Amino acid sequence: MSCIADNLSEVLQRIENASGGRDNVKLIAVSKTKPVDMILEAFQAGQRRFGENRVQEARDKHPQLPAEMDWHLIGPLQKNKAKYCPAIFSTIHTIHRFDVAETLNEKCLSLGKTMDILIQMNLTDEESKSGVRTIDDLRTLEDQILTLDNMRITGMMTMGDFHASDDENRKIFASLREINQKEAARLGLETQMVEISTGMSGDFEIALEEGATYVRIGSAIFGSR
Repeated sequence: MSCIADNLSEVLQRIENASGGRDNVKLIAVSKTKPVDMILEAFQAGQRRFGENRVQEARDKHPQLPAEMDWHLIGPLQKNKAKYCPAIFSTIHTIHRFDVAETLNEKCLSLGKTMDILIQMNLTDEESKSGVRTIDDLRTLEDQILTLDNMRITGMMTMGDFHASDDENRKIFASLREINQKEAARLGLETQMVEISTGMSGDFEIALEEGATYVRIGSAIFGSR
């Protein structure tokens, strides 16, 4: 096996161990900045979900890679780039503004497509991170998005604090799961809002122990940038 295939196999085993074998866990291989040949190597090793941070980079790579790949946007989405997303991505993990969701919905409507989206929370209160910070703002956004016929809220996303301890990040991940559960119940979407997108190469095992269903792993698969 190649180095990437070996790394992927090791990551999948660690996911299995940390999640207790839960069947709702999905690995997103973070392919941002990685060349097409490395991404194809991961695909040939069996990986199907890939995460990109920039819409333009994904647009450049998308035509060069197999159609069976499932692309997720895991980086910030600007309103002027939203129109390109439905043709590339199945899922957007970073919605935190209604105007972006509205633009995305308009394009999906024209294509007859429904887009899965996750609402990004900023639970570390860091200025450098995007995301909704308060429950009131979250509920306003959710209620607005529910007026959009082609947007489907499937859960929530956050990032841990790079400078925090494992215990502190564990509390962040647990908090996201709790918020998602409460909001799913409030909205009557318990069977739809089931996704928790959190955990990266340095903390995904903790995230899985706290209920993550999507983990976004790049360097542990592809090596450091």
